[in-house]
Amino acid sequence: MPTAKGKRLGRPPKPEEPKGPEPYERREYRDRLQVIVDALEIDKLSKDVRLYLQMLLRRYDLLRATDAKRFPAKGEEQVTLLLRAVFESSNGAAALTLPILQAVSRCLNPVWVSKGLGLLDALDKVDLVGLHATLTDLGLSDQLDRALFKKLADILGPPALPAPPKQKPPAKRKTDRPSWASERSWGVVLALRKHKPKRSASAV
Repeated sequence: MPTAKGKRLGRPPKPEEPKGPEPYERREYRDRLQVIVDALEIDKLSKDVRLYLQMLLRRYDLLRATDAKRFPAKGEEQVTLLLRAVFESSNGAAALTLPILQAVSRCLNPVWVSKGLGLLDALDKVDLVGLHATLTDLGLSDQLDRALFKKLADILGPPALPAPPKQKPPAKRKTDRPSWASERSWGVVLALRKHKPKRSASAV
């Protein structure tokens, strides 16, 4: 019914039901991440970074379960690679922040990863913290991955797979029909070849 101010009273909106924890927040993923962190001797990680890395662990688990041939890498391998690429470069622990890890993760192209220490050497030449701060001051913090990709491409070269070598076309056999002959006429030619008498050896 209307109120004195002309507003209609109605049933209050149903409050949102509290959401349960995400699957990657389970203890299983916390423990798996902690094993990696301890092995790399990283002192501490912020909560948002931990949740992001746990989400990566679960994502790679799901991808591998869906298609192991296309996604053969385990979650531990990918997370370890990401942390090493940042922590063991000259950037160190100061660069273990969520935006930087997300940007580096997007730049881990298989071609660059295959370079091994070459990738770490390239990251040594990029001030990740300074780059993020500069872009943030310019209001371009969401462009960190693109800026990092450009810098790594300048150092490592474009991450394009080499073109496969051209294969020579197979040599034509004598029985293959040439382009100028019809199937019918070529069949006659083959029949004549088959029944052509062999020359006898000349007398000495």
